[in-house]
Amino acid sequence: MSVEIRMKKLARRYTLALLVLTGLFAFRVVAQLIQVLYPVEFLPAFERWHSGALPYGLLVGVQEVILVACLRIVWGIFKRTIAPSTKKGKILFALGIIYLLGMGTRLIVGLTIAPDHYWFGAIMPTVFHLVLASFVVLYGRFHSMASRELVEIQKVAPA
Repeated sequence: MSVEIRMKKLARRYTLALLVLTGLFAFRVVAQLIQVLYPVEFLPAFERWHSGALPYGLLVGVQEVILVACLRIVWGIFKRTIAPSTKKGKILFALGIIYLLGMGTRLIVGLTIAPDHYWFGAIMPTVFHLVLASFVVLYGRFHSMASRELVEIQKVAPA
């Protein structure tokens, strides 16, 4: 298989996975916004979506910035304009794992010993933090895998 085809397949796989995670997060942002502006019965109440850690106005602004950043990353991988970096991959992967473990711990504590605590007991926000943490882990993994592919390409390429 040619190098170009391998890189294209790698980019396609990560684009799809990261797009799904971005879509899940976008669903959360939109669903919460619907519940604050025009509540509907088929979605959980606003309070279930919101831990109260940040005022909602600030939260929705931060969420918009996160969505734009995620979409730019997905687009950059799809168009293959993001230069893979082993160092960036390691840093993002490590930070993503820390974030994932932190939110996993928050979820377990919220489901067991502190279900009534405003932050620990906020299950839905925690689940969507797990989505974002997974995005960071996968983006770091993309950098690592694509960098490795490029190294292989350079080894095979004639001098």
